[in-house]
Amino acid sequence: MQFRVVSKRGTAAVVGLAALLAVSAGGCSGCDDGGFPIDAAIPDATPRGTVSLAWSLTDLTGRPIQCDEVGATFVFLELRSKSTLSGTVASFACGNSPSTSPPIEAGAYDIRFELHGPALTSVPAPMQSDVVIAANQDTRLQPVTFAIDTNGQLVLGLTAPPRTSNCGGTSMMGAGITTMTITLVRGDGGCAPVTFVRKHGATTVGNYTVNCSSPQISSCIENDETLTVASMPSGPYTIHVRGKINAADCWVNDDTFSVPAQGKARVDTLNLAFKSGTPGC
Repeated sequence: MQFRVVSKRGTAAVVGLAALLAVSAGGCSGCDDGGFPIDAAIPDATPRGTVSLAWSLTDLTGRPIQCDEVGATFVFLELRSKSTLSGTVASFACGNSPSTSPPIEAGAYDIRFELHGPALTSVPAPMQSDVVIAANQDTRLQPVTFAIDTNGQLVLGLTAPPRTSNCGGTSMMGAGITTMTITLVRGDGGCAPVTFVRKHGATTVGNYTVNCSSPQISSCIENDETLTVASMPSGPYTIHVRGKINAADCWVNDDTFSVPAQGKARVDTLNLAFKSGTPGC
């Protein structure tokens, strides 16, 4: 009767005698020439533990905010071993605070933290040094806070395809719009009473202040104008644009979009759709 000792990371793993007896008694189609099972599982004896982290988000004044207000999607951890200088990473969904990591090799680590999102420049939190992860235990890290500039910019254009002009007459391939109204609603359903600056190129041609309960009626906004808000809270919004032909709402847009944080600009062109069959259109 034979037995084999297999070494993994300096620890001896012995294929059991009982298993070899079973092989010798019944044969083994999955064995090597010596009668030992091929690809026998070798236990990983590396001691491991986990880390748990709680985090929060605030604006630059310390006001608590939610992940979707700044487009944050996940929290990133980089753990650098003090002994081997190798790195391990973990990530948690932004809205799942607190969270616990998968098993990590036990030892001492320096840990850095970052908040990420598709349109977000990574936001760091203070590093935690000399954190000891104990085998078979969960190590609770110090809570971290990510402070973010929650203001962004919005630059919009309006167009009524396939018409070549929003305001020109229909006989001249224009949309025939005479007046417009705009409302802007935050993701939580509240009105966003921003003031758009209307510009034609570099020339300011007027302002439009959003009033959701009694929308301002403006002159037609041409497709080569821009509507700009230089600073407004970041996060999701729904806009409602109505292009009127006389009293009828003939051209509409009800798009949803997000204004980025960190002073970045959302630049977009909104397409107006024609409400065919509407009386007066």
